[in-house]
Amino acid sequence: ISAVPRVVSPSEESRTLTSSETDAILSFSQGIFKRLYEVNLSERLRLEALVYLLEMLNKVCPQLGRDMGTWATYAPTKTDIQRKLHRTVLLLLVRSELIMISDLDSYLAKNADNGRDPVWSEFLLLFVRTAAMEKIATPTKMPKMISIVQSIAEGRASVSPEMNQAFRKAASRLLEELRNNLEGSDSRRQAPQVEGKTKGGHQQPTYEESSSLSPISLKKLFDSPVAIAKSSQTFAHNDPPNAKQLVTDILVNWLRVQNEATNNDKLLAQILQRLQQQFGVGSNDDQTERFLRLTTEVVIESCIKSASGDAPKTLNYNAIDGSSKLFSYLVRYMNSGGSTEQITQQRLALLNKVLGVIARSLVTHYEKSQRDTTAAWDQRPWFRLLLDLLYELTLPGPALDPIKSGIVNIFGSAFHVVQPLVVPGFSFAWLELISHRMFLSNLLLLKDQKGWGVMHQLLIDLLLFIEPHLRRVELTDATKKYYDGVLRVILMLVHDFPSFLAAYHLSFCNIIPENCVQLRNLILSAIPKGIPLHDPISSDFKIDRLPEISQSPLILSNVVGPLMVFKSDLDGYLRNQQPTDFFTKMVPLLRKEGKNEMDAPKINSLVLYVGIQGLARLQNDQISSGLGRSPEMDVFQKLMELDDHGRYLSLNAIANQLRYPSSHTHYFSCVMLYLFNETKDDGVKEQITRVLLERLITQRPHPWGLLITFIELIKNTKYQFWSHPFTRCATEIEKVFQNVARSCMPTSSRGSGSGDGDAPQ
Repeated sequence: ISAVPRVVSPSEESRTLTSSETDAILSFSQGIFKRLYEVNLSERLRLEALVYLLEMLNKVCPQLGRDMGTWATYAPTKTDIQRKLHRTVLLLLVRSELIMISDLDSYLAKNADNGRDPVWSEFLLLFVRTAAMEKIATPTKMPKMISIVQSIAEGRASVSPEMNQAFRKAASRLLEELRNNLEGSDSRRQAPQVEGKTKGGHQQPTYEESSSLSPISLKKLFDSPVAIAKSSQTFAHNDPPNAKQLVTDILVNWLRVQNEATNNDKLLAQILQRLQQQFGVGSNDDQTERFLRLTTEVVIESCIKSASGDAPKTLNYNAIDGSSKLFSYLVRYMNSGGSTEQITQQRLALLNKVLGVIARSLVTHYEKSQRDTTAAWDQRPWFRLLLDLLYELTLPGPALDPIKSGIVNIFGSAFHVVQPLVVPGFSFAWLELISHRMFLSNLLLLKDQKGWGVMHQLLIDLLLFIEPHLRRVELTDATKKYYDGVLRVILMLVHDFPSFLAAYHLSFCNIIPENCVQLRNLILSAIPKGIPLHDPISSDFKIDRLPEISQSPLILSNVVGPLMVFKSDLDGYLRNQQPTDFFTKMVPLLRKEGKNEMDAPKINSLVLYVGIQGLARLQNDQISSGLGRSPEMDVFQKLMELDDHGRYLSLNAIANQLRYPSSHTHYFSCVMLYLFNETKDDGVKEQITRVLLERLITQRPHPWGLLITFIELIKNTKYQFWSHPFTRCATEIEKVFQNVARSCMPTSSRGSGSGDGDAPQ
């Protein structure tokens, strides 16, 4: 026992154990294992703690996992209570990967003796049901036990007639439950797995519970791969027997000619014309779809097969590069006659079909790989194919320049189809594609913001995918890497396309979880080009004297959408304070449908919409004086009467509008300060401080409006900020306030005066 603390020390975790240390750990672990069978079933926490201790020991002593299966065969199982405890222990050990489910499959199947042993057969039925329903193990990993269950259900087990009848009903019911569970999980299989236990054994929320999307919307997304795969199979059923071989021969010939006639566009164009004339590619929809689909399948299979051998991680992309060149040439030289406008439409229609076929093939291929678990799905060939096409079709050229807007929009639509919620295995490649310079820049630089809507949808797809993961306290290594990529993309947009981010800030903030302060700060720090930032620390700074506060920011998000249920009543109240019972009706409507939890998007929209109406009522020079006598302030003060979480969401919604210099920033800064000054509840004052402070103690950038609001709060003696007890409730908190105040205020304002409004030194 004395050897265990030294062995499990983090600094020595990776070294090889000596024989004596291994023996000591195994002996100690065997004692823990015996204790498992001395615990009462009602003491679940103790069971979890003992299993967790074994799990930690197994990390430094793998021999423990190999011995655990042998120990389990000697567990006491004479009485019914002992068997119940044994079943619970086995399930916990399988969940913690201390016992291989394959070993347990053989062990329990042998004990059940093909259904002849009624005691162990009952044990097996209950074990399979619990393991499958609690997602500890899938039926495919318990083939021997499932075979016995089927044998019992079909009446082939050698037991007494009375027992046989009872067991048959139980086994048939179990098989039906497993089938229903499998059908339901088919639609959920695409969802990234966020279920599981934390180290403390607490259940994490499911993906559905953590997502902003409704369960119906999520189900549609998760079901879409199955539907797409079925549609692809329908197309494939009509293929002639030799179609794939014919396409392969055409492709081989194309690759040969392409290599021999490099940079000879005229010769390649002639080959394409023959392809169009002989096989109807580009003119006959069915023939075009078949050719594109089979070509995609052939080159992807060729690329994947090239990974076998001595270098499985290296792929040969020659076939993919050649096919992408073929597809791009088909689009570039598509010409079925007609006017210039008609020819451009023909090219866009063909590109739409090309990308539609590739997207459908990608999803179908991924769906099949999820059913066949023998090999992991590889996203690299699909990434290469789409990237090649993107590069080829966005290069400057007289044939495609007039339709570049249509090209990048069609690519955006294709990327939306294969978004991470539909194909999680493609998520890293997808993030690379939507942020690629040949796509993102071309899309956002289109005239009249024609590409902004598409990019907005893709960023929404991205945030919806990662949102449930970010709500977890602990992230997997893969999620951390992905989140780093998300931050880089947002940071690039802040630098190069800030006007785009600023225009859609509301819809992005609706999805970002409350705990992702830095990500939210990044988006809210986007400043449209041409708007100067005034130094809020300078002694002569006055926000109401800035010319920018007379300008309203561009808002392209759907503000009124979440409010449609009560918008007419809201407008009536803001116009003439009618109906009088508006607040009684409003609060329940701010909750999530069917839940008692406040809906953040509804509150975000409500706050912004009410603020816009308040600005329309007041002039900028009247905001400070007329704010308290407005129906808009009545709404904000009503939100302060919600429970702690609802009030926190409301204050965050106000803080989301503290951005670059504009009329909105000025208005909502005054709202935040007014609420702090007028409330008699110290809890509200503390929560306002918390919302501002938690955004300021993260890494830069910090939104400009946030800084000017917090500086005004701690600098103006009107608010008596430093006199409130929550600023001195603990030494650590006091130091935080001092550090933030020191970084936000000019030196002259940090005097050591003893007045109630002065910052402590």
